[in-house]
Order: sequence, then C-alpha cells, then structure tokens
Amino acid sequence: MTDISRRNFVTVGAAFAGVASAMGSGVQAVHAAGGGNGFMAASAGGPDGPDGPGPNRHKAPGLQGICALCEVTGGGEKVYGIAAEYDAVIDPASLTHDTYTTSVFPAAQGFFAGMPHEPDKNDTTAAPKPRPVVAIYTSDGPAIRPDRQSVTGRYVITEFRHDPDLSVPTTDSDRVTLTQDKSVRTTGGVVYAASKTVWSNAGHHGNRVAIRGVDAWEQHHWWWDDTRSAWLEYSIYLPKSFLEKGGENRAYPLVLAVTHSGTSPDGTCAQTLTEQCIASIWSLPEEQERHECVVITPRYERTTMNDYWEHTSDVENTYRLVESLLGNTWNYGNPNLDDRRDKILKIDPKRVYCTGWSMGAMTSLWLMAKHPQTFAAGLIIAGQQRPGDLVPLASQKVLIITGSEDDKATPWNEKCIPVWEQAGGRVVRPAERLDPALIFPLDRQQKLTDQVNSYLAHDANITFLTFEGVDHMGSARKFFYIKAARDWLFRQIKA
Repeated sequence: MTDISRRNFVTVGAAFAGVASAMGSGVQAVHAAGGGNGFMAASAGGPDGPDGPGPNRHKAPGLQGICALCEVTGGGEKVYGIAAEYDAVIDPASLTHDTYTTSVFPAAQGFFAGMPHEPDKNDTTAAPKPRPVVAIYTSDGPAIRPDRQSVTGRYVITEFRHDPDLSVPTTDSDRVTLTQDKSVRTTGGVVYAASKTVWSNAGHHGNRVAIRGVDAWEQHHWWWDDTRSAWLEYSIYLPKSFLEKGGENRAYPLVLAVTHSGTSPDGTCAQTLTEQCIASIWSLPEEQERHECVVITPRYERTTMNDYWEHTSDVENTYRLVESLLGNTWNYGNPNLDDRRDKILKIDPKRVYCTGWSMGAMTSLWLMAKHPQTFAAGLIIAGQQRPGDLVPLASQKVLIITGSEDDKATPWNEKCIPVWEQAGGRVVRPAERLDPALIFPLDRQQKLTDQVNSYLAHDANITFLTFEGVDHMGSARKFFYIKAARDWLFRQIKA
C-alpha cells in the first residue's frame, strides 16, 4: 500500500495470555483467548519441553496432544495441518480422511501480517472453523511430509490443502482443535475408541506449533560492543552440515536478511521470522539443499531508517554484526546442544550477501554503499535511497525488484540510474514490466526464469526489474519467491 510510510511499519508484539493447557489432556470446550506467538512458545519449550511440538510425556493410553503444523509464506504464517501424538505407533491402515474433525481459529479481526499496529492474531473471540483433511498419514515426528506417505511413528498427520499462491494473506491464527471421530488402531492391535473430547494445542506458554524451516533458528542472540555501550539483537540459522561432525572446518556463505519496520519497535525475534518470508525463506530445507548458508536477521528496537534518509546507529551496528561473523570467532551456539556447543563458525568472505524489503531494503542499500568491499551482491526488494548516497553501488552487483504501483521504490531507483551510469556503472533497466502471475505456483516458473535470466545475462552489474500491478506490500509477499533472483545472488562471488 503505497500511502503508508516505511517508517510507520511497526507492529504490536505478541502478548502471552493465559490459556488452558490441553497438550497433555483433552478439553471438552475450547475458548478463544490470546495465545501469544506460537513459534516463540514452540521454541521456548524445546523439543522435549512441556509446550514444545513434541514428544509429550505419556499419560493415559491413546491420544497425548496435538500440534499445529505451520508454514511461513509471503502472506504470513499459515496452518498446513495438525499432528496428533499417540503413546504408541499407529497403523496407517486404520486411518481415513474422516477419522478426525480438524479446525483452525481465524486470526483476530484486523490482523494483517506485516502491517503496522496489528493485533495479536491469537487474540480472537471467533469460533474455530473446520478445515478439511486432504491427506492423512503416520510419521515419526510432528511435520508435514512432502510425499504424504506414511512412515512408522506415533504421530498422525492430518494435512490441509495448501494455496499454491503463497502471496495470499493469511487468515489463520496458530490455534487449532481436533476431535477423534473414529477408532484408531496401533500396530500392536490396540484400538483407541472414538471420543467427543475436543483437543486444543493451547499450552501454558503459548500454542504448540511446529513451523517448517523456522524452528531450527536460534533466537535472542546479541552482538555487543562494550566500548560503545552498543548492542543488537538477532537470530541466526546454522546450516545442517555445520551441526554435523567437522562442520566447523567449513566456510559458509552468509546472508544478511533485514526485515521491515513492522517488526520494530514492539515486535519480537519470532516476528522477524514469521511475519513474512524475508528471512525464513533462506532456511527452508529445499533452499538449503540448493544454497547452504548461514542466515542472520536483526531485530531492531526502533525503525532504523525513515523516508527522510535518516537512520539510527542500528544500521552501523548491523554492519558490525556482519563484521564480527567475518572474524571467524563466533562460537555462541546453544550451549545446551552438543551439535553446536563451542563450535567456531567460519564465513567465506567472498560470499557475503544482503537482502531486505522496504526498510530492510533501504538498510541493505545503505550498508552496500558505506561498506562496498564487504558484500558480494545485494537483492533489493522495494527499497530506495537518496541517489547521491548510492554512487558506490555503481561498481557493485545489485538486483533491484519493485512493483509498478510502488510510488516510492520504483521512481527513486529510476532517479539513481543516471547517477550510477555517470559513475561508470552498467545498468540494465528493461521497459518491459514483468507479469507477477508467473511467480506462482512455484513449480511453473520456467517462463519467468527465462525472462529474468535473459536480463541478468547482460554485461551489467545493476539490474532493475519491475512487475506490473504490484504495490509496496505485494512486493514482500511475492518477489522473494523468484527462484532466478535467489539463484543469481549465490552465483556472485567477490574477486
């Protein structure tokens, strides 16, 4: 929405409210109440904690509890299914699509992921809405399986339909309910009878939620500089191979993903990962398989940059965070986990990248301009800066993507083109406006990939693309899914 200032993108942080614990026992009636941020609750509880996604301590035989299975999309966090945990391995032959009644509470009225002053999405008085099951299978953990095939395990996964257009704004909270309407049989032959008990994922410390590609992040890290009494909160994703034996001997690419001001000043670390996919898309398993990397995203106490080109000290502190990681001395992985305790993280200085949207894109532009020797490339989504301040980008590798309806990012970047060209930069700025309908579904991007790659193939260091009919908010929901853009970023290596 182009009439909303970047500096006004602030959001109300998720507040933990008292909720009835239902993960260890069923509840006959579920009342709507603020449940706080589900990712925070899941992470705080840990995989074995009382409110983590599982497993639970066994109580009575049968169903032990449920967990919402979520995915962060361009439109925000969405519920893709429910995991029902039992005390014994379940026979998948005993399951049918109507074994359970599954429901999702709608988000609170007025909630819109990424918008300023949004309410807690779980603070709703609406009743849960039934969500049809499109696939059901057993699993060894609370997670969606891409193949939807049963494997031996105590979890029953009820999966919902996924909208292939990942930019559609979410209408979900992360509170769910489940009722077992038909008998379920264990592999040992024990039958768990149907019941009218309504199970909820609400817990003492928030809702039990598992978020694909996000739960692996470590939150609430701090970079600090005692000589300046300065500090900066951030989250970090550590690659799977780093957590394996000998992983500390490898050097990894680093992606700095700066989110928007909707996650500051009242937001949380969790909101930088769940409000939109700006940071979390880089940690998805399929993305890590293609481009394994370390990802960091800062959580600011305030808006770092406004529309008058003014910025706070957190912008330079963000660079200092990157600089500290480049020193190859980072060994602050979770001390309670053997796979990362005391390991020293190494970063490849030739493969440091920055990206962001809105305020995050503005911050990325500024960092590239002020520290031109640091970044191999930048992917800039709907951000702008004063042209005179961006002259150093003329010799750097930048891919800028905006929407035609973004009346700030698009015209301001166009004003930069003659400045870059006069400074010796080679700029590709096609007159063609690309079609956003080519972004989704993700497995049908070949035409878009060919178009984007045709522009990136020119002998230029700055490429500036615009999509027809997309406004400022829409750019965050859509453009990070452009596979050709993400692939281009990782192809860039500093000399």
